[in-house]
Amino acid sequence: MDNVRSQSWKGFLIETSAFPSGTARCLLPTGIRDTYVAVVRIRRAEQTVAEWHLPRYAQHWASVDEAHRETVEYAIRAINAGCLNDTGSPARFLA
Repeated sequence: MDNVRSQSWKGFLIETSAFPSGTARCLLPTGIRDTYVAVVRIRRAEQTVAEWHLPRYAQHWASVDEAHRETVEYAIRAINAGCLNDTGSPARFLA
């Protein structure tokens, strides 16, 4: 992933990547700046345990920093809720 930022949380490595959304450019009036989308990869012990974008369809942020920040916050909530634990029982997580 280009423009990757990493942060550790409770034994997980959270990698986020934000990039300009070309589709949003088509939908926005002329003169409005780019918006950004972000994806996240969560690793534990050198293994990727999750890789996705936020579940809100067509979520766009005004800046790269905002996209990274909110994506990390969402990943932390998923980790705290136990969604990525290998306990064998599915965790409940509501966005």
